[in-house]
Amino acid sequence: MRRAWPWVAGLTLLGGVLRFATLDAQSFWLDELVTVSLLDRGFGEMLDAIPESEATPYLYYVLAWPWAQVFGLGEVGLRSLSALAGTAVIPVAYGAGASLVSRRVGLVTAALVAVHPFLVWYSQEARAYSLLALLAAGSVLFFARALDGRRYSLAGWAVVSALAIATHYFAVFLVAAEALWLVWRSGRRAAALAASAVPAAVLLLHLPLLLDQRGAGQAVAESGLARRIAGIPKALVVGYSFPAELAGTLVAAALVVAGLVLLVSAPAEQRRRGVLAGGLALVSLGVPVVLALAGSDYVIARNAILAIVPGAICLATGYALNRLGLAVAGALCALGLAITLAVSLDDRYGRTDWRGAAERLERPTAERAIVVTPFMSRQLWAPYLPGLEEPAGDAVLVREIAAIGLATEEGFNLTGPVEPPPPHAAPPPGFRVERIEETPTYTLVLYGSPVPQRVSLADLDRLRLSEQQPGILLQSP
Repeated sequence: MRRAWPWVAGLTLLGGVLRFATLDAQSFWLDELVTVSLLDRGFGEMLDAIPESEATPYLYYVLAWPWAQVFGLGEVGLRSLSALAGTAVIPVAYGAGASLVSRRVGLVTAALVAVHPFLVWYSQEARAYSLLALLAAGSVLFFARALDGRRYSLAGWAVVSALAIATHYFAVFLVAAEALWLVWRSGRRAAALAASAVPAAVLLLHLPLLLDQRGAGQAVAESGLARRIAGIPKALVVGYSFPAELAGTLVAAALVVAGLVLLVSAPAEQRRRGVLAGGLALVSLGVPVVLALAGSDYVIARNAILAIVPGAICLATGYALNRLGLAVAGALCALGLAITLAVSLDDRYGRTDWRGAAERLERPTAERAIVVTPFMSRQLWAPYLPGLEEPAGDAVLVREIAAIGLATEEGFNLTGPVEPPPPHAAPPPGFRVERIEETPTYTLVLYGSPVPQRVSLADLDRLRLSEQQPGILLQSP
């Protein structure tokens, strides 16, 4: 075991650098700005607002609120909590793979996790997903130890699994599968049933909150279910958009298939344990899809992040079989590292650039209307663009109009970020185009008039730079 830890430490250091080094390279995106708006309140007021504004339980915010008091509400301050959790996933994933299959499998799992594009992405996001990935990995670790009858492992599994459910409701799919297997195969049925009662009780305690949040969670269903289902395997292996995306996705798919082929030829006991890990991942992915087909649709890639570690253990069982497998694993790690670096360093593949857009909308010299797509409220944009107001009637009196469209990260296709189209609408009467600025992350069109003009909200709506619902805001000099 001691010989493995230097490798684990090195992989953890590499993963930590990837997660922490570029925390402020991208601005907060929409959901992160919701996090900022919640944490910028008193603790009790924040808890009161979560049922109406979130689709997850309280635990992440209970941890993030004191964290923000110490480290601040900026990108680095808030995201560092997720980066810490994301870095901790690496040694925990090693422990899970080593306990379930072998140390060698644990090391390969840790390597896959360290450079995993999807895990790095959510390690740099001020949301609950990185914490969910950590607790899910911890649940698999204690599950594996409980199967071998390790002392206190069932108690550890019960506590970590309960915390995972208190972080995100999707944890129940992984935890329930583990609980059923432990009751059936652990040899300590009564103890396993007692341990399973702990996460079950936590779920029941959260049931009223879950029912209150159903509408917020189903917002993901605004895009097609088939498209979302098809995008999940790709996202869980190589993440969202990146340069040369089609080629990279095809190479990754081939490397994954190679790992599964190698798994078939693994020794019987290792193959059984590897298949068990893969089964946990498949249940975590498959049950939400079945529920979506039945009418409860919450399927989206980020909710499936808990399947990555057990899935990586399954693949690592095949990769660790021989030198060919290790070479294939090395190729997948190299691809993951390349994608991670490309996404971190290329603005086109980052998050919606609310910070960059706000910097171009410095204080105007006269009353200004802002037409922004995708929609952004004044409250959420306040960290980057304070002092905005919303129109009080059906028309505004302004001398400037700024139409701004931001590139958006689609995430579920192979076409890359969707850049806003160039301006196509004629200026309102009395206005002329004063400036057009096109960048990889946003397009800005500034209209001006020598005297204040009354402009209807309908005329402003026609200036939007995409088909998405615009936000219409007012900015004073």
